[in-house]
Amino acid sequence: MVKEIIEGWANLTLDRLGKLDQETKEIAEYRLAHCTTCSMREGNTCARSKKGINVKTLESKKGCGCKLSAKTLSMSSKCPLGKW
Repeated sequence: MVKEIIEGWANLTLDRLGKLDQETKEIAEYRLAHCTTCSMREGNTCARSKKGINVKTLESKKGCGCKLSAKTLSMSSKCPLGKW
């Protein structure tokens, strides 16, 4: 999990510096599009106080608490609801 957090924040920094590769940027945009309408989203966070159903396992899951702007840029991270 620590690796995912570091990767996301590092890529967010690269993006803000205009140095992020295009493929990662496109994947992050796709992911963030799913997050935009998610019921677990609270501002820029996947809220730990909210629950949803994982689309693959049908299990009830809590939000992860991550900042979405960084999490969507971590290629090793996954959506708690299995949407990406």
